[in-house]
Amino acid sequence: MPMPLSFAMIANKLGSIVGQLAPLTLEMTMGCTRLFPSGLMLLAALAAALGALSLPLAAEPQQPTNEQSADATFAKSFIGKTYDDELDIEGWTDVGGGLVSPPIFVHQYQREDGTYLVLTSRELSKETSTTPASYEVADALIVAPVQNEAEFSISCAQGQDETLRFMGVAKGDEGQEWWTDIRRAWEIVLDTGQILAAKTNGVRCTNVSWGQ
Repeated sequence: MPMPLSFAMIANKLGSIVGQLAPLTLEMTMGCTRLFPSGLMLLAALAAALGALSLPLAAEPQQPTNEQSADATFAKSFIGKTYDDELDIEGWTDVGGGLVSPPIFVHQYQREDGTYLVLTSRELSKETSTTPASYEVADALIVAPVQNEAEFSISCAQGQDETLRFMGVAKGDEGQEWWTDIRRAWEIVLDTGQILAAKTNGVRCTNVSWGQ
């Protein structure tokens, strides 16, 4: 599939073609009525370049803001961290979490500005009568505050699989337990706890207000 052209690429192409057409234009104004094959090729190239102006322009990649970069760095700093029982993070409210599939767990935090932090962890040792369970953080994800009446949920599934190994930004009716209007989705890899961006096809998320 052809790559979209940027304004700079089109301008450079037009400049080159116009430069080559200058002698042809001069020759025609001096009474020459014959258009040579090379001239026809140049005019065809000019027409193609002008037509490209109607094509979608290449979008300039958006650079993350300083705050987004800082948040991503902050989140990744937890990977490999070990802790017992629960992990408290200063400045973040513990929203909750639970077991995805043994031994992978997921936990969600929210900052005052609405930003979410999600940590997946691998259980290293189970709780006993004398010691709490211990965990190691496997991966981390920052999710910007959601807009337009959407909600972020860490309890999502795909298709007929009931395993809540997906997360998503979803919208739906408050009277429904499951929402299927999924705007973004992520998958938790069950073997490693790694968080990956996922397609939204077939993903459904629990209504975060359901039962409250």
